[in-house]
Formats: sequence, C-alpha cells, structure tokens
Amino acid sequence: MIRENFHSISISMLLKAGCISIRTYHCCHHAEMNSLYDVISYYEQGNSFSIIRNAGRRTCEELENLCKNINFISLPNIDIIDEDIIYNTISEGEQLYESLSTAQKLLIEQKYSELLKCCSVRTSNGLSKISVDDFIKDYLLCQSDELFKIKNIGEKSVNEIIELREYIKTFIDGLKETKDYPLPIIRLKTKNIYGNICEDIFVVDFYEKHCHLPMLWILEQHLMNDQSREIRILIESFNLFKNQQLRSLDELSINHNLTHERVRQIRKNVFHKTFEITDEIIEYNKSDLVKYGMLNQSNKDDWSYFLDVFEGMNIVCQESFEVQNYLKEEKCNFSAEFFLQIIAYIFRDIYFLLGGLDVSNKSKTQDNTFLIKREYTDIFDFVKMRADFNNILLLNEADYLLDIEDYIANSQCWIKYDYNKTESLTSIARDFLLYEFHLYSEDIDGRIKIPANKERKTIDVVYEILQQAGRPMHLNEIFDEFKIVLPKHKYTEVAQLRPYLQKHEAISYRNRNSVYTLKEWEHIRTGTIRDAIIEFLLQNDLPQNADDITEYVLQYFPETNISSVRSSMLIDTQKRFSLYKDNLFGLVIKDYPLEYEEVEQIETQRKSFSQRVFDLEKFIIENDHFPFSSSKNRNEESLNRWWRLIINGTTYITNEQKNVVDRIMEQYTGYEADKSHYEWNINYNKLKCFLLENRCLPSARGNEKVLHGWLRRAKEDFQNYKLTEEQRQKYIDLAKLI
Repeated sequence: MIRENFHSISISMLLKAGCISIRTYHCCHHAEMNSLYDVISYYEQGNSFSIIRNAGRRTCEELENLCKNINFISLPNIDIIDEDIIYNTISEGEQLYESLSTAQKLLIEQKYSELLKCCSVRTSNGLSKISVDDFIKDYLLCQSDELFKIKNIGEKSVNEIIELREYIKTFIDGLKETKDYPLPIIRLKTKNIYGNICEDIFVVDFYEKHCHLPMLWILEQHLMNDQSREIRILIESFNLFKNQQLRSLDELSINHNLTHERVRQIRKNVFHKTFEITDEIIEYNKSDLVKYGMLNQSNKDDWSYFLDVFEGMNIVCQESFEVQNYLKEEKCNFSAEFFLQIIAYIFRDIYFLLGGLDVSNKSKTQDNTFLIKREYTDIFDFVKMRADFNNILLLNEADYLLDIEDYIANSQCWIKYDYNKTESLTSIARDFLLYEFHLYSEDIDGRIKIPANKERKTIDVVYEILQQAGRPMHLNEIFDEFKIVLPKHKYTEVAQLRPYLQKHEAISYRNRNSVYTLKEWEHIRTGTIRDAIIEFLLQNDLPQNADDITEYVLQYFPETNISSVRSSMLIDTQKRFSLYKDNLFGLVIKDYPLEYEEVEQIETQRKSFSQRVFDLEKFIIENDHFPFSSSKNRNEESLNRWWRLIINGTTYITNEQKNVVDRIMEQYTGYEADKSHYEWNINYNKLKCFLLENRCLPSARGNEKVLHGWLRRAKEDFQNYKLTEEQRQKYIDLAKLI
C-alpha cells in the first residue's frame, strides 16, 4: 500500500474496523488527528501519545500498536461509513460530554470540585481519582449499580454519589439553557473565579459594552473588602490609591498592636508576595494574601485587553492618556503608578517597569513611572540614561540643542547594540525626556533644548556677597543678603550657609564669632585670636606678659579684651602655651633662658574657687557646653556638682566670686547646660547637614541608622507634644527639607 493512501482512511473507518476503541477515537478527534496518516506522522515525529488529553495507558498502547503493525491491517475490510453510526455507538454520557462547550466544561469542573469538598472523606477520596470528564462519560447517566464498581466506594458513598449526580445534572441543565447566551456563561465563570463581586451591575454592563471584565475595578473591590492584617498594612504603606494618606511604620505598629520590626517584616513580605516584580512566579494557592487569585499568571488572559490598549506603544507613562482614561473607564481609584505596577507584574515578560513602588526606605529619585517594552530595555539601560540626563541638567551652564538621535547612537547606555532598533529607541527616549524632565523639541530638526541651570550655586553666591561688600561680614548679615539675591531659595536658616563658607577655598574666618572674610584681602587679619597670640610669641625670644600680648591682638581683633586673651592661653597650657612666674606666657615649642622658671600645674585634691573657674571655662570652650551630671568623665561630673552647688546657692561665695559667676553666666549664656537638649541639637544639626548633602532620608542600616532612629523619635515627640517650643520649630523646619 502506498503511504499517501493513509490520507483516505479516517479514524471513523478505523473505529468501524475495530482497529481502535471508542475512547481512542475521541482522543484522536480532540487532538485533530482525523486520518491514519495523521496518527502515523504524529508517531514518526517522536511525539508521545500520552500528552494527548484523556489519553491513558490503554489508549497509548492501542495507537502505538496501530503504528507498529500498520502493514497487517486488512484494508479491504475498511469501508467508508456514516459518522452518525459512529456517534450512535457512543455512550449517552459521552454524547452529553461532547455536546458541551469549553466554557461549560470549565464551569462543570469547578462545580464538581466544590461538591467533592462537601462529601465525606471516603467518598471524596474515592472520586478524587476520577476526573470530571470520566465521571460525566461513565457515571453521570449510568445505572446506580454501576457506581459500586468504583474502587473504595460502599453503600453509604453510593448514596452520596447519587445525590452529587443530581446536583451535576441540574447544573448542566442550567448551563444548556443558556448555551445561546454567552454573557450568563461568562458571569458564571467569572463568579467561580473572582467571587460574587462579578454579579455587580457595573461588571455586567461593562462586560456587555467591552466584552471583557473590568479587572482594575474588581481588584480594587477585593482589596478594599479584604480586612486581613497583611492587606491592611499593604494599603496603608504604599501609594496604591489616589490622594492616599500613608502611615509610617510607627503609626502602623500602634494601630495593629505590633512591634516596629514586626510591621516592617509584614510590610516587606506582603509587598514581595503581592506586587514586587521579580523573575520568581509567586504561588498563591497556599496564601491568603490575594486568595481571590487576581494576579495569578493563570488568569493572565483576563488582563490581556490592556495589551490591546497599549498596542503600538513602546513606552507608557503614568501620565499617558491611555492610563488616565482607563482608570476613569473602570471607575477605579488606583494611582496611575500602581496601575502600571500591576501591568508590569502580570506581563513581566513583555514590559519593564521603570520607577514604581519600592519597599525600601530610600527616597524616590524619579518623578514618573514608565512601562517600556522589554525588547528595548534588554539592549538599552534607561536607568543609566536618566542618571546621565540628571547630571547634564544639573551641571549645564548655557542653553544648547541636543540631537537625540546622535545621543542614542553614541550613548554609553547600550547593553547590546542593535542598529535596527535605534529609531524606536530614539522615539522612546523623546517620550521619556518629555514626561520625566519636560524636555521637548524646539527646532525643525527635532533637536531637544537643554536649558542652563538657572539656580546659581550657593557657594558662588556667598563669595559674590563678600566680594561686593569689600569687608568682613557676620554670618547673619551674609544670610540676609543671600535671601535678597535668592528670595525663593529653600534655605530658611542662617546655619545652612555655614558649610559653604567653611568649604570655599577663597573664604576664611575672623576669630570664631561667625565673621567671614576673603583670603585675597591681605590687609584684613584672618584666623583666630589664638593664631595672633602664637604669631606674637614667635616674634619674641622671651616670654611675654598678658598686657603686651593683648595689645598686639587688639590691632586685629578690637572686639576682644585681656581676660579673653588670657583665658585662651591658660586653656591651652601644656599643649601650645607655657606659663611662667610673674604671669608671663610663652610657647611650648620654644626654648627660653633658664632664668624663666615654668609654673607647674599641680593638681590638688581640693581646688580653690579660681582653679575651679579656670577648669570650668576651659571645659566650656573645649566642649561647647557646660559639664553634664551623667558623663563617663569623672572630672566633668565633678565640675557639674561644683557648679550646681554654686548656682543653687548651696555653697557660700563672696561678692567678688558672685561677680565671677555672673560673668560666666552672661559670657556663656548660649552654651547648653542640659545634656538631652545638647544631644538633641547635635543630632538635629547632623541630620540637617545629611539632608542638604545627600537629598534623601538616612537609611535604617549601616552608619546612617543613628540619624534614622533619632528622626523617628523626634517625630514621635513632636506628635505627642514632648518637644520644647524651640525644638518644635526646628523640627518643622527640618520637615520642610524632608
């Protein structure tokens, strides 16, 4: 027999000739193998018959034996027969099954699974090994006695199965009544998958109009109705909805009666399991987080209408018309950012998400969220391109036109260069720059205008202020002029300018009273009083008295006095200065004649009032605060006890000593005496400098965790009115920077 003759031998003829069974006939029919030629070709190509739907061991053996023994088939006995005859040989149950549509079979399968859960354990175990297809074909319409043939099924189980059959029959009758109306079928199908929410009139009307479900609206309803702790924390932590008020981890820990760390763990875990886009496919069948299966990969088809919405778009922005329009169309309150996060999660094989929600504590560096086709992000790094343009705009000093095509062609952002996609990448880059940086083409050649950075650098402005004044200026005065030059600048406090004055190579300071000058003004003395003292003593070979030293210093620092000069030297004895008899002062680094005897600083167990005052002033100047009661330094604690006895009136002092105390109180009135306030201000200043330099919040890990913890505690104290009025005002100013 010629091989081509196999085309004329249909599977119906094989059935009539007894070459295959009825079950094998149906398996071949579903696999679209309509002739002997199709069966032989399928086998010769190395395909396994076991992968055909409903093909069991006996079916596979029949087909394999047919292919192996094809030469022994008696062809004369194979005649053309009527298909209706074949159909009449099929059981009533098989006829019923074949009459059902795919959608109806799916619904029956789900109903069958639901009914099994209501049966006893023995019945459920016995039927669990029988598929719904086999149950309908073999047992739905059979005699009751046939049910006893099912393995492990007894009399009690048979009664349950008979009741189950009646439910299935009624369910099938209901489906068959609606077979000419697809909408009721769809409603039943979606109700089984997504719940009773699909019976809402909005869903029904939407489906009739658009021929697909409003998946955004359905997801929103499920999220809003889900009262589980995990979903509540998820909603309260991330920008899922428009105009949403987010809660901090501290607020969430109070609301849910959990520790701060436990809330952080739940927040991270639920984000990862629900919406984080990774290469890992999360299995939800054992999770309660999204128990309705809205984001299962198996339900991908229900979301596929968005592929049609974004068809032809290589880049989609949260501000795109299509995004905003569909949120309105589905009456959904999701944020556009979250909308794109959902699409990127479901179609991760098609789209790359640029921006989007982030579970980390880092501040966002990107204004918009984008979907970009993966075929382009696989060959071009748009994250790097954004950083590139961010630097271009920050450092650009003059307007110029950029040819975006040349930029793309010569860019360092290529991962794998592909000339054929250059044009498409150029178009994507134009849209990205428009939405993210508001850069657009202004000339006929399509070049993009790169504007100059109009905001002048702070460090240059303070230099120009001093240069125009032509004299040293106090920091407060410089700040006043700064706000005149840049009235809308974000800096609101004088202290914010200090780092720029200290870093500028052309600017120096006079003393330590926040008076700044330019180094180019050689006629104006820079540095500190101590620098002037050292200069004078270097010019003299012998120790000098305080009067002569002060006279020299007053030439450059007329605002000082002998008491201040003497204190500066006494504080630094044994390091820079040495004290000799008759109140003469010299330098430690110089050798003086032996006739000048150095005064040794002998520590006595009980110091005099003047010695205590000396120690106190030395401590204040060196540490920028009064001594605290709780300290690791015993000398500091001792000074604190002595000072508290003095100012509380516990220790008797003379009028002359009282004048000294009043002088100290007045002279050091700006120095902190409370340790908690002092440390609060120290951390406040550190955090402010951190924010100004890094433009992001400190991390909860590494070296930044101390500032992160202090900010969290300061926020709590602010909300609970535990801060002083001065601290509250400082925190408000700090919040503006955040």
